[in-house]
Amino acid sequence: MSAYRYQSIDPTVLMEAAGDRGTFITLSHTFLEHAPGLFARLEQAFARRDFAAITASSHALKGMAMLIGAGGLSAELQRHEAAARQGCALEAAQADLAPLFALVMREVTQSIVRAVPQQ
Repeated sequence: MSAYRYQSIDPTVLMEAAGDRGTFITLSHTFLEHAPGLFARLEQAFARRDFAAITASSHALKGMAMLIGAGGLSAELQRHEAAARQGCALEAAQADLAPLFALVMREVTQSIVRAVPQQ
């Protein structure tokens, strides 16, 4: 995994937590399976200006992002969570989340490819 330069994740964070390649791959797949639904709920909460749902979705996705070493995404989600707890939304920053989330998804997928031993 060291030859590829990741921009939005640090796969070593998850590898250290996982302890082995198999668990790393399983947890990465779990992220890829569940994160899009959480992100969709977050976008819906933004559209409804539902601050409780923004808080909950941001918090849940932030935890998953931290596990895979997505520091930038985690920090942005923390900002949204904190703002929603105060009863406001960070309108300008919402547009930045989708491309950042997409990059994280691509890099997690790439980290799985790089973690699988070549035959």
